[in-house]
Amino acid sequence: MTQTLVSMGGPQVDEQSELQTVGGASLKLIDGAFDLIFRPFRNSGPMYGLFVVSFLTGLAAVLVFGYVSNQESLRQIKNRIQAHLLELRLFPDQLGVVLKAYGRVLRWTLSYLMYNLKPLAILMLPLVIIMVQLDLRLGSTPIQAHQSFILTAKLAEPLTLDSDSLRLPRGLALTAPPVNIPALNEVDWRIRADEDGVFMPSVVLGSQSFSKQVVVSKEITLLPSERGREGIMEWFMNPVEQALPRGCPLRSLEVNYAPRSIDLGFFVTNWMVVFLVVSLVSGLILKTILGIEI
Repeated sequence: MTQTLVSMGGPQVDEQSELQTVGGASLKLIDGAFDLIFRPFRNSGPMYGLFVVSFLTGLAAVLVFGYVSNQESLRQIKNRIQAHLLELRLFPDQLGVVLKAYGRVLRWTLSYLMYNLKPLAILMLPLVIIMVQLDLRLGSTPIQAHQSFILTAKLAEPLTLDSDSLRLPRGLALTAPPVNIPALNEVDWRIRADEDGVFMPSVVLGSQSFSKQVVVSKEITLLPSERGREGIMEWFMNPVEQALPRGCPLRSLEVNYAPRSIDLGFFVTNWMVVFLVVSLVSGLILKTILGIEI
């Protein structure tokens, strides 16, 4: 998607900038890799890019198991488990044999799990990164032109804001007065998007101005719905916006993007279900083709 930043003139304290936290460069490379995967499918349905990422995840998981785990020991353990299960079927009426067989099955199952701990530990962080990246692109749908949305400011302290506290760039228009919710220290603005683009509406508090990215498009792209305060989770969950500084009067700025559903024809589901099923099935097929024990 060609992103054109539309903004109003005037001083702002915090504009979107390069990530300056430790590991920001690595996260940008990850973002770029996922952008490259989804680029051919940005104007298509979400299934295409999701299928590619799921298949590659299944392949990567199988290769990690094949490289890291002790394949020969895994084969021997699985053979022993199968042998003891067969023992249960052959001697169901002999209590002593059955109890010993159950104990051996349990023992070798625990050994099997222990052998898989290392590859699972290696895969854990990459899987979390993949799922965060997919959720940023497929968890919500962008706002459409001529559609209204809610911009929410969550405040650190009780404060009443009015229409003058919101600065809107060309292409966005306020459609109703702000709604102050003192019990939640929250203010909501209803805004209409008049055209496609990437916009930066700003909330002004005294001499400070805090912006939030809003994407209006029909394409699949990164959609961080919340800009929160500095912290490891904010750095991880919102790779495209600089975090709000600690001690600022805002706790977060949020855009209410609509949740996305994946239509499979015979039923509608969440992207995570498709990802788990496709990656699991891909892994099972690929492990058989490559002769890798899992």
